[in-house]
Amino acid sequence: MTNRKNYNSIVFLTTLSVYLGLVLVGGTPPVLAHAALTRNFDIQNEIEFKDDLDKNPDDEKIDFTQSLEDYFDEVSHFFKDLQKLYQIEKFDLDYDKFEVNELSFVSCNVDGDPIRTAQIFKKSDNHWLEPAITDARYSFENWNFLSDCLKDEKLNTGISTGSSLKLIYDKSELKIEASAFKSSPQKAEQLAQRFNYVLKLYKVSETEPIVKKIYENTSFKSENNQVFIVTRLPRGSLDALLAEKDAQ
Repeated sequence: MTNRKNYNSIVFLTTLSVYLGLVLVGGTPPVLAHAALTRNFDIQNEIEFKDDLDKNPDDEKIDFTQSLEDYFDEVSHFFKDLQKLYQIEKFDLDYDKFEVNELSFVSCNVDGDPIRTAQIFKKSDNHWLEPAITDARYSFENWNFLSDCLKDEKLNTGISTGSSLKLIYDKSELKIEASAFKSSPQKAEQLAQRFNYVLKLYKVSETEPIVKKIYENTSFKSENNQVFIVTRLPRGSLDALLAEKDAQ
């Protein structure tokens, strides 16, 4: 109750200071009221977001903006590998298909490579695609840092952090899905909400069409105790993007 009163005081004082400040510079009352009220909503979101984070110290070390940028970089790198193959006619959107579904685990507090349990379905007969897919698999292996330390009796991995990765192209869309395992559905939902909050505020450069398209088609969601990062690039947008002459 005390926290709520403190918050109300902050909002009131902020509203009053914004209103009076704008009055002094000659703004009109309706505009002033709207500006102050809009800022109050921003402040409320920021306070609630910070308060939610404080209640979950396990995730407080996550740099959400940097994690988002890293994800965009990794997806962009994979896409540019496909782009290069497309431009030398080694990747055909009408013919080629691939699907990778992989789990990886890292023992908690122990240095070493992840333990992988790979399942690959409908693997493409196009061997030109294999290096790009393999490179993407390894670049996404460090997303275990989003996971909690858990014990999985089925896989006999001990106390570990786990993540999953899907790379799929089925002629209708290119799908990249990374997920992390949390200790409860509530924690998974909270982590997805935080990422969606940062995603909403993220600014993408207009000079990076690939990153911009990835951003527009990326979302975060939770299901059971997993949080998912999903990018779905529909076939309609792939042709033009793959044909861009900026793959380096």
